Amino acid sequence: MIPDPKRHRPNTRSNGPATGSALGSALKKKAPPGPVYEKGIEYWDKVDASVNGVLGGYGEGPVPHIEQLSSRLLLLSFIPSLSPFPNPLTPVPPSAPAHRRTVLDVGAGIGRVTRHVLLPLFDDVVLLEPVDKFVREGYRAASSGEWRDLPSLTAEGDDDAMKEQKRRLDEQQKWITEGNGKGKRVRFIKRGLQGLDPRFPVDEQGEEIGLVSSPSGLGEKEGCMADEIVYDVIWCQWCLGHMSHPDLVTFLKTARKALREGENGDNYIFVKENCCDDAPGGVGQEFLDEEDSSLTRSHQKWVDCFHEAGLEVIREAVQQGMPDELFVVKT
Repeated sequence: MIPDPKRHRPNTRSNGPATGSALGSALKKKAPPGPVYEKGIEYWDKVDASVNGVLGGYGEGPVPHIEQLSSRLLLLSFIPSLSPFPNPLTPVPPSAPAHRRTVLDVGAGIGRVTRHVLLPLFDDVVLLEPVDKFVREGYRAASSGEWRDLPSLTAEGDDDAMKEQKRRLDEQQKWITEGNGKGKRVRFIKRGLQGLDPRFPVDEQGEEIGLVSSPSGLGEKEGCMADEIVYDVIWCQWCLGHMSHPDLVTFLKTARKALREGENGDNYIFVKENCCDDAPGGVGQEFLDEEDSSLTRSHQKWVDCFHEAGLEVIREAVQQGMPDELFVVKT
């Protein structure tokens, strides 16, 4: 599959100094066109529901592993109590809170980030994705026992596969009995971000796909199954480009209200996206990719959005180990 061009730099060359800006005619207009939600869905409907598909052809090399590890380390650096065991980054992890730690994964695709980054650290994940085949593939894989943190004896397979499922269930139950966790759950919801209130993700625009849970988590009403959900973390990765500036600011304001109050302030919104260059003078800018109807924003443009939404930028990190031909990825 040809790598997705929307993440490629339009203003750099592999050899020699960077060329001048070539961001496209949209920037020359007084009112640049914004993304069209329906066009974005139409584009992703044509993409394979696989890691390689959602990563634009970069899913079969080192990129997924490097990117996932960096995200987990970043989360642990902000919230050390997420660590399930002592490690060099957190030799003595603080005690976990009594509540079910809950995270929202928006524009989650087939659940790659939920599966490899969020679920190992949190108790509950609300997985939100507007593309039907993506969210249903994620639900299928999780409910069939393919996700390590959600083993299931109802999964099909040969004797060795079923023995492995039982071993993982026993391991998880021992972990819970020893007070090291509460069991894992993922709630799959088909929905876009426009007009979303994260506290009530299933509305007239949202469709409940299903809940996948470890046995110990089935009966608990709090966390992802609460009537009004509050989150310890809201994770946004490679999806906010499909929102116009006003829609993005509105979403960020609403997302801020959905964060859990108190708890030592360990509640954050993480945004991980590609960034193009700022305009001369450090002015924020954005350009529209007509193919998938998404905006690529510059660093300052993102900062402008955050400030307009009343958010404070605590830290920024550049994702290392990405191919040179891609836009820089920042969290």
